[in-house]
Formats: sequence, C-alpha cells, structure tokens
Amino acid sequence: MRLSQSSNLSLLAVALATAFLSPAALAQCDISQTKCALNGGKCNIKFKNRTGDTGGSEGGTNINQTSSAQTVAVKAMLNDGTKAGNKLNIPAGSSKTMNIEKKAKKNFDYIEVRSADIRMVKSSHMSCADIKAVLNGNGTCKAFHGGKSSQSGAFTFYIGYQCDGGNVAGPTDATSD
Repeated sequence: MRLSQSSNLSLLAVALATAFLSPAALAQCDISQTKCALNGGKCNIKFKNRTGDTGGSEGGTNINQTSSAQTVAVKAMLNDGTKAGNKLNIPAGSSKTMNIEKKAKKNFDYIEVRSADIRMVKSSHMSCADIKAVLNGNGTCKAFHGGKSSQSGAFTFYIGYQCDGGNVAGPTDATSD
C-alpha cells in the first residue's frame, strides 16, 4: 500500500509532535553547563555525615539540628522514585564522594539524602538547581539529623543537608518526603 505525499507529511507531523511531547531520554538534571563540566574537571560532591554533631549545619533549612549518629544513604533518583545507580552509605563522622557525572549518564532528577538506620527519619531531596549550585561552588555538603514541630505539636525528624559550596540547604517544605 502506497501512501500519498500528504499522508506522509501528516505522519511526519504526528511523529514530531509525539517526540516533542514525550519525556526526553536525556538526563533530567543537566550538569553540562556547570563550572566543573565546562572546565573539564570532575563533577563530584563530597558528602560529610554530621548526624552525630549538635549544631552548625541547619542554616537555610526549616529544621533544627539535633545529635543522632547514624549512617546516611545518599543516592541519585529518578522522578518515578527509583534510584539511578549505586547509593553511598556514609557512617557517622565520615565522608564519601559521589561522582555526579556518572549519575548524569543514568538520567537522574535529584539526590535523596536519607537515614540508612532509622526508617521513621524522613529524607531530604536535593533539587537539580541545588546540585548545580554545589557543583559551581566547592562541591561539599554536610548531612545532618534534625527535627521540627508541626502546628499540631507533632515532632518529625529529618536527615537534612547544608552545602557550603553553592550555599544551599534542605529540607525546606518542598524538598522532603
């Protein structure tokens, strides 16, 4: 069966519209314009686990830092909630580095910072904008334990992050689960 030229053009138009409206197969968090990528350096973020510390890391968040030493899991995530590659497990008082370039190849959307030990502690989500700010800064972040009271008086604990590089922090109300 042979299609007319107008039918071919119609099919092409539908295919192009579908391609533009479909989710992109490219990385959702595009780090190609960050300082490290443009300068040919390594795009890494060093995470320091400060969950055992009593203060100094909560600036810029909506929680107050408390001491509760625990292992922190840091992982790149897709918007559908699945992880993009391996996670880092960082024991209290230590540091590990995440290679963000490798995560970008796995099409990640954000970084989740969570307690690996205590399920009732809520996680924080580091947005792509925060990730880019950290990569354009000095590439260092602290993970910490903290909490806040709700209007009803209930107290909720979180693993938060505060990054010297990029001057970003979380959770804020929009960046935690």
